[in-house]
Amino acid sequence: MTGLVVAVVALAIINIVYKGIGPAVLGDRVFPPRIQEIIDALPAALLAGLVVVNLLGERWGAADATMLPGLAAASVAWWVRVPQLGCVVIAVVVTILVRLL
Repeated sequence: MTGLVVAVVALAIINIVYKGIGPAVLGDRVFPPRIQEIIDALPAALLAGLVVVNLLGERWGAADATMLPGLAAASVAWWVRVPQLGCVVIAVVVTILVRLL
């Protein structure tokens, strides 16, 4: 097995154990509303960080100006409550059109 496969399997096992320990330790306790809001916002913040790093690259070395209009179009589409798949399609189409110009 390659190192990558071992890493993926190890992370999967750690994830399963982590998800099992949480309910066992916390039981039926409920977090205060402010803490719950922060916990609910964490996945979106992590995803946004991953997207920015993947799009712009390390130290913004892979930044491509043609992606910005697509990102802006997706943001506007999201703001007017277009479904997620629609936002992605809009972003791709706008980026393609900008690159064709």
